[in-house]
Amino acid sequence: MSIREQIAFLEELSAIDSEIRRIDEQLDKQRGSLEGMRSELKRLEDRLKGDRETLATIEKTRSELVIEFRQMSNQIERSREKLQRSRNERESNAAQREIEELRKLHRDREEEIERLNSAAEGARTAIDQAEAKRVELSGAIDGSAPGTQASLASLEAERAQRAEARQQVVSRLPVVLYRRYESIRTRRPVAIARTYDGTCLGCHLSVPPMMFQKMRRQEEFERCPHCARILYYMPPEAAPGSSPAADPSRA
Repeated sequence: MSIREQIAFLEELSAIDSEIRRIDEQLDKQRGSLEGMRSELKRLEDRLKGDRETLATIEKTRSELVIEFRQMSNQIERSREKLQRSRNERESNAAQREIEELRKLHRDREEEIERLNSAAEGARTAIDQAEAKRVELSGAIDGSAPGTQASLASLEAERAQRAEARQQVVSRLPVVLYRRYESIRTRRPVAIARTYDGTCLGCHLSVPPMMFQKMRRQEEFERCPHCARILYYMPPEAAPGSSPAADPSRA
């Protein structure tokens, strides 16, 4: 197989790899978008569960305090009756102190109940907002999932076709050249580059003049001393117009 034929296969392989890379990026993006929404929904549901448990605890504590508050109100009334029935100053003072202590506890419970009322109201508002967002997000997932799955299936089918075409090209390349190509591709998305004037079109740096003159004979491939890509000579009139290796934006 001539070097010109090998160049053609390398160009075709590089173009297929660029397409596969593009498809993989689209697959990752679409999968990530759907998984991201599902993860957000799971976090939202977990938060709702925690908020509802917190609200239940607040309401239970509030109910217990309301009961205590009512009991203290009754105790205050009984202490007032005791004060009215007191027979001497000592009993009167004792009943008065009891009333004052109960009133203080009564006020404390009232303030705690008010704080819990505010906390419960805040928790309900947060739950309502989170629930509305959960419904919205669930609807978005339900609406986008079928379309996303269809798009993923289409992209996966396209990728399988590209992979099959790639295998056919790989089978025509010399094993040593393909291994060299793959070794470079692990470090750079595009493993080949063209030159026609002594400048590598992969990194846009000049190659040594003697190397360039040797490459012009098109007897073997060289490696760019700067970017390590597989480098080959191809005059402008012979180069494919949309070659990945000749496209500076892919460097």
